[in-house]
Amino acid sequence: MLPTEQEILQDGLCATKYLMQMCTKNQIEGSNKHLRTLFEQMHKTASEHNFKIFEMMQEKGYYKTMPTDEKQIQQKLAMHKDMQNKLENKFC
Repeated sequence: MLPTEQEILQDGLCATKYLMQMCTKNQIEGSNKHLRTLFEQMHKTASEHNFKIFEMMQEKGYYKTMPTDEKQIQQKLAMHKDMQNKLENKFC
């Protein structure tokens, strides 16, 4: 039996997530600047593909999300900015 469109898209989404994780790990742990830059570029490309697959799945009703109001978005952004500032102050 052939896989359904939904199964193919789900596999693509999982594959790009895994690729992004591996690129991040290699970029963080790499000591060669050229390789770190290469993994950064690969992560960006995989992220773009991942988002395209996500959008396709969402449009077809295969991936349902809950609407988020602007207040929630701003709270999450503020939380992440605060964490980043704390890390930068601690290590820089």
